[in-house]
Amino acid sequence: MQELEDNLPIGKEYRNPKVGAMAPMVVVNRVYGAGDGNMGVQTAAYNLPNDERIISKRGSKRVMLKNVQEAKFKSTLTPIAKLVLRPEAQKDLDFDSFFTHILAYEIMHGLGPHATRVDGKDSTPRQDLKETYSIIEEAKADVTGLWALMYMMDKGLLKDSLGQGEAAERKLHNTFLASAFRTLHFGLTDSHARGMAIQLNYLLDKGGFISHGDGTFSVDFKKIRQAVTDLDREFLMIEATGDYALAMAMMTKYVVIRPDVQKAMDKMKKVPNDIRPTFSTAKALAGEQEGR
Repeated sequence: MQELEDNLPIGKEYRNPKVGAMAPMVVVNRVYGAGDGNMGVQTAAYNLPNDERIISKRGSKRVMLKNVQEAKFKSTLTPIAKLVLRPEAQKDLDFDSFFTHILAYEIMHGLGPHATRVDGKDSTPRQDLKETYSIIEEAKADVTGLWALMYMMDKGLLKDSLGQGEAAERKLHNTFLASAFRTLHFGLTDSHARGMAIQLNYLLDKGGFISHGDGTFSVDFKKIRQAVTDLDREFLMIEATGDYALAMAMMTKYVVIRPDVQKAMDKMKKVPNDIRPTFSTAKALAGEQEGR
């Protein structure tokens, strides 16, 4: 955690010299969810608490819901990939890359700037960026997650899970590209989707992603690394400086569905937005209790 923080693509003065000591990560299968935990979009993972003061002092906890992610991958991401990726790239769709990027995304919520100074007073990015914060923070966590996985691949830290080298990067970036459309499928009223629109349009403008004009897209592996690093730096600096005006300008420019992207979205209309879980284990256990 500290090594990743120490190598973020921003100036040393903006990095946290002491990341919160506690950063437990657990992977579980979800057996049952009720109330708010079973409404709307199904959570695939979470990183809590959100309070920057507690994160800086105590850290945060990441919980990965593996069976939920497997269901999303099978029921939504796989059919979307068949529509938006070029045929030669579809073989790179990879659950481990999907799962590990979500883990990296959750980790990155805890890294990066969490304290600012405005007019000589202590503040936070959440306060400074106002209504834009959730969108910028979701996008920052996404793209910093990509940056972190590339960093760890270079260090040989993922060779036993994702691997390393060209094949691993192909799986990572092609899976992320398909997943970008999975997120946009929720519609631009969602903070995650609005943050993803920024990422997709920026990476298209930088040449990291390529539109083929027919609703299919691909990755330019000669440009994607630099494009990801440049975008990561922009998000991190917006949070480090609490630059509300810059956040608004980025949203105005990039939170749009451009015509080429709309072609892909039109092809996805029959693909479900999300899953609706059936808690068979919980029902079986409840039935055993009633029979006693």
